[in-house]
Amino acid sequence: MDGDSASVDMISASTLHPLAKEEIIASLEGNQHRASGFSEPSFLISQQLENRRKDLENLLGNNGTIWFTSSADESATWAIRGLLSTNSKNGNKIEVKEDAHISLINAVKRYGGDSGKTVIAAASALDIETGRILDLESWNNDVITRYESPRKVLDARGAIGRISVTEISHFADVIILDSESFGGPMGIGALWVRHGVRIQPLIEGSGQEKGRRGGTVPVGLVNAFVKVAIQVDENRIRNTKLWNKLHDKLESKILQHGGEIFAADQERAPGITCLSLPGSPAEIFLQHLEERGFIAAPSSGCTATAGKPSHVLTSMGIDKETALRAIRISLQPDTTEETLGNLIDALLN
Repeated sequence: MDGDSASVDMISASTLHPLAKEEIIASLEGNQHRASGFSEPSFLISQQLENRRKDLENLLGNNGTIWFTSSADESATWAIRGLLSTNSKNGNKIEVKEDAHISLINAVKRYGGDSGKTVIAAASALDIETGRILDLESWNNDVITRYESPRKVLDARGAIGRISVTEISHFADVIILDSESFGGPMGIGALWVRHGVRIQPLIEGSGQEKGRRGGTVPVGLVNAFVKVAIQVDENRIRNTKLWNKLHDKLESKILQHGGEIFAADQERAPGITCLSLPGSPAEIFLQHLEERGFIAAPSSGCTATAGKPSHVLTSMGIDKETALRAIRISLQPDTTEETLGNLIDALLN
């Protein structure tokens, strides 16, 4: 069925971007060379890695350094554990917003404590379940008013290609980045660290990533990740206009049929809709959609297999039964009016 199906939740199941495919295929040709060593091929690979690092740093405003990781989850753990290690004399308290990404919350639970000062404040810049955008200035002002210069961690999963990541960097000491939510490959992520901020390595190794992280960096995945990120950011304004038009049409139909759009009255990223329809739990709707050729996801995303409602929705005061019916739609850039019409028909019939 894969050939006839369409993903309508890009954040959880997206088509690999053509640029990503090109870069990954190119990296598999010929001999494999590590980004270290004294040979000319190794030197050229190292240059590629540093060029991509600089490209991504420029995308975020060029006031910090990019370190590549295996995933956004690793980046989240590194952000919390690495910053705590450098602030241990002051304390280990961490404030994390209750609607932050679950991996960020879990890292805080695992490594945070209750001694001394609050040394880290963490939040998601974009709530990937409902599309809500964090009011960065308000959050920043609140944090610095209540605490004495804490390090600020922002999870920017799903942000590239939908909102300005440069703006996020104005309010963060550390930023967590993913690849797959915008068509980049899985198995790669990044951590942006503001210049002058000290952070300890999460994985000790042999000096890779300038001593910040052990392990051989997959340069093919790095090339794919960064080049796609730059292109989707360049197309962000154009895609936003398309997404706004399409998801307005989708949401009006849902409301006409007695459904609910979560966070409809708040600022949201374009193309992300979290909805609930009367009747069956989300898993039944999702099975029906798949039979009709559409791949979507429950709003609870990563924790869906546990059979639990979205922690984001429950933190918004939404009851468990309604939250268990919630479905997230995050449109692809190439979504057509015809595809959307077929999706609406599948949802409502």
